[in-house]
Amino acid sequence: MPTPEDHVRRVAARFDDGSGEVVASALRTLARRQAGSGKTCAACGERKPLSAFSADAQKADALASRCRSCRRRRW
Repeated sequence: MPTPEDHVRRVAARFDDGSGEVVASALRTLARRQAGSGKTCAACGERKPLSAFSADAQKADALASRCRSCRRRRW
C-alpha cells in the first residue's frame, strides 16, 4: 500500500517544471489544502475531510471535486 509520502511525490512530479522544482501554483494549492485539512464538495458545498473524496489523477490536488456521498447519489 502506498504511503502518504509516495502520493505527494506522485502529485508533485506532475507539476515539475523540468528544473526539478515544483511550480509555485502547485505549492500554493498544497499549502491551502493542508491549512484547512479538508475540502469543500462542489456538489453539496459541505467542508469534509480529504478522506471523503476519491482519487482523481487529473485534478491539481489529485482528489475528485465531489465527495463520495454526492458521487453515489448521482448514480
